[in-house]
Amino acid sequence: MKRLTLAALLTALALPVAASQTPMREHLKQELPTWGYSDVDVDGLTRAQVVHINHLLHSNKSPAQIRGNIGAILGDSLLKTLFGRR
Repeated sequence: MKRLTLAALLTALALPVAASQTPMREHLKQELPTWGYSDVDVDGLTRAQVVHINHLLHSNKSPAQIRGNIGAILGDSLLKTLFGRR
């Protein structure tokens, strides 16, 4: 039982490292600058954020909708979007 618990713990500890190096994250690192989000730390995003943004990039929404929805996922405020990024 202790071996099973140890194996599960080691697997859980290895997941965040493996998740930060997925092809989806690498794809976002290339795509986000083209949408105006070059200052985003993709490795710092949650798995849900990565999946949601990737889904948006491959959706049938207009470019303005995609850009706005990415901003909403990343937590951009309307004022920051209207008056420029940092």
